[in-house]
Amino acid sequence: MTVYMQSTLELRAIDTTHFEAAMTELVGIVEAEGWHLVTAIQQISGRLHTAIDVWTLPDLGAYQRGLAALRSHARFADIAQQLAAAIERETVVFGVQAAWVPEGRA
Repeated sequence: MTVYMQSTLELRAIDTTHFEAAMTELVGIVEAEGWHLVTAIQQISGRLHTAIDVWTLPDLGAYQRGLAALRSHARFADIAQQLAAAIERETVVFGVQAAWVPEGRA
């Protein structure tokens, strides 16, 4: 069963160039473990400096496999440092597709 994951990242009001580079690297690492980035949204209203990532995972275990792959990656220390410098708070939630989604939509 496909599991959806939403990661809401409240960012500090800083230059996000290093954050964006780290996220690009992170996507490649965790997608190799079955994660799929459906979309990433940068808010233009509400709390600015907020990014929302929507992922699909083949199962809940893929979340731990992705984190393990990230932690064991040779560049993990650099990636983690860049993310920590930019992210003020992260909220992660998991869910499944709602019954009211029209048939045939992923």
